[in-house]
Amino acid sequence: MESEIRNLIKLRAENFHNQNYDFSSIDFNFIGKVDSLQDLEEFPSKSLFIWHVGEGITKLNNFEIERWSVDAPSGNHLIISERFIDDKLNVNNYRKNKIFFWGPNELSQWFGRAILNKEIQLSIVKDNNIDDQTNEVNEIKIIDDSILTLKPNIEISSWLSNKGLSGITYTPILLSSRLWEVDGELLGPDGFIEKKKWKIIEDPWENNFILFSNLDVLSLSPSLRIIEPNKNFWKDMSQVIDLIGPLINEKRQGKPKNAGSFTQSMVLQNWIFKSDNCHLYWKKILMPAWIINTEKRQLIHGISGKEISM
Repeated sequence: MESEIRNLIKLRAENFHNQNYDFSSIDFNFIGKVDSLQDLEEFPSKSLFIWHVGEGITKLNNFEIERWSVDAPSGNHLIISERFIDDKLNVNNYRKNKIFFWGPNELSQWFGRAILNKEIQLSIVKDNNIDDQTNEVNEIKIIDDSILTLKPNIEISSWLSNKGLSGITYTPILLSSRLWEVDGELLGPDGFIEKKKWKIIEDPWENNFILFSNLDVLSLSPSLRIIEPNKNFWKDMSQVIDLIGPLINEKRQGKPKNAGSFTQSMVLQNWIFKSDNCHLYWKKILMPAWIINTEKRQLIHGISGKEISM
């Protein structure tokens, strides 16, 4: 997308300078400097630096803007972001400092007008590798809006810095996983049965199960490449039933019992998942991840932060 943005700016801007600019931020790519840009409603009186923020899992937030501004040159700036802008980011305050933002909506409208004006042409590229069943990892580039996406537990820039990998380029992606919805029963003391429902995530990338209630979900699923695991990594239903038991078994405090004249003891009671009487089904859920472009390309799991070989 960066090259398409740069080419369209060359068409619509005056005196475009595509100079080499030494800037340390990975997320903010310098597009160029222009003397005028007809598409910006409030164009500053002086020239404008234009930046591109590529697709990503999280919204563009204040912390990232503040970090970028430390090394950014003085002057007027337009940040064109493929990521949505965080609601907490005070755009008006930044506008006073001559920093302007275009999010995905402004970007799509800008390209849409250019297509209607016949300034650029729309083309569709078919990926012949998508249906290749011989690959251990299948890549899909279309996302259904109804599919939930988990929020990452790690901040990728900090993760790379802690590993001594600052400056390494990375690509955000999504990992296909399964969200199991389970209707079942817990068997308590004295044969008491309690009906319950659970939501459990099957993570084939780390070969484990996670309670869905312990994780947060993004309000909007980003339009990123989705990677499917090898089909052999998935568990069948009987395996799932056997494996989720330890995750949903409970220990509860029972009624206090007299242990003497003045003391009482609390007894922990086991409530066990009845694996022989349950109903479950699954739907797709997506996990955040990044491809790290080192000598051996690796996946960084967005929930656990663990490295996964590709």
